[in-house]
Amino acid sequence: MHPIAAFAEGALREHTHPALRLRELVELVTRRVDRSVDGSRLRAILESYPDRFRILDPWRGPWRSVLGENADGALACDVWVIAVAAPAPPPGGPAVAAKLRETVRWIGRGVDPRSQREVSRWYAIALAERALREAVTKRAA
Repeated sequence: MHPIAAFAEGALREHTHPALRLRELVELVTRRVDRSVDGSRLRAILESYPDRFRILDPWRGPWRSVLGENADGALACDVWVIAVAAPAPPPGGPAVAAKLRETVRWIGRGVDPRSQREVSRWYAIALAERALREAVTKRAA
C-alpha cells in the first residue's frame, strides 16, 4: 500500500470524527508524511484503494457551477473521505460520541456515491454529527 494511503487510513481510523473533509486530511498528511501533497494528488491516491476508502462528493450535480474557485484553482467545496476499515478505539470521551461516530461511518460505507440524494443525506448527517459531538463533549466536560 502507498505510504500516504496507509497514513491516511490510520489517521481516519484514529480521528474523533468518522469522516474528514479532503482538505482536513491533506493537512494531516502534509504535517506528518509529505509536504508536497495537495488535494488532487491525495484524492487520486485514495481512489486507487476503493476497498479501503469511500470518497463522497456532496456538491456533485448542477449546483456545483455556483461554487467559486480558490486562488489555486481548486473548487471551494470539499469531498469527504471515510475509512472502510473498522476504527481504532476512540480516544476518551462519552460512549454516546463513540456510538455516533461509528453509526455515521457505517452509514457512509453504504452510500451510493452516484446518488446525489443519498450523498446529500449522508452529508447532512455528517454535519449534524459534528455539531452534536461538540455539544456532547462540552456538556461532558
